[in-house]
Amino acid sequence: MWTEKDDTEIEYGKLYSYTAKDILAEEYKVHPPIGKIWPHWSEGVPIKLRRELGSLRFVSENVRHHYRAYYYSLDFVWSRSYTLPELRKNKGLYPNHSGGVYRLFAPNRSIDRCCGKDPTGTLYLGCAGTKRNWSNLRTRIKSIVSGDHHAISNVNFNNAVQRAFPRNSLAVQWTYFGDRVNYKGETEPAAILAETWLLACYYDSFGEYPPWNQKG
Repeated sequence: MWTEKDDTEIEYGKLYSYTAKDILAEEYKVHPPIGKIWPHWSEGVPIKLRRELGSLRFVSENVRHHYRAYYYSLDFVWSRSYTLPELRKNKGLYPNHSGGVYRLFAPNRSIDRCCGKDPTGTLYLGCAGTKRNWSNLRTRIKSIVSGDHHAISNVNFNNAVQRAFPRNSLAVQWTYFGDRVNYKGETEPAAILAETWLLACYYDSFGEYPPWNQKG
């Protein structure tokens, strides 16, 4: 049975004091925080990743900033898949001179991994647009098509790899990223974090990196 003792409505005219932690706790009651989004690659190529980051202690303009944990999200808006012969024939399909991440893969292939099978056929994950003029998605993809990219050139001397993954059977796709603001308020290419997270997520899924990201 309800009584006035059960009434939790605030008493008007009374002074209440709240800390930032109290306010955040009340906000979470209405809008619960979204936790980590770290899908298994067996479910497909990730389109969203989210995990906790931490701002290190630093001093800026005589202001001391303490460590703070926070969540950060990245959305991957992947292009459609293009085969290497398709790009070779039509240069108008190449991405523009922007930053982002790209994926080289074998379409419709599952690849045996240390811990399971990768149904996405991913062979290599890379990034472009790291504040170096020659590093952008267009130049990276063109180097893959021409065979000059290190992920391609390193396997050109391996007959077994060439038989298993003929170059003309491979495909690429990409997603654009601009700049992000880090915990110090500085801008940096988001592609660097995007590549790091994609590789880490892949590693957590299969216990190793994509085959052509491995270094002997």
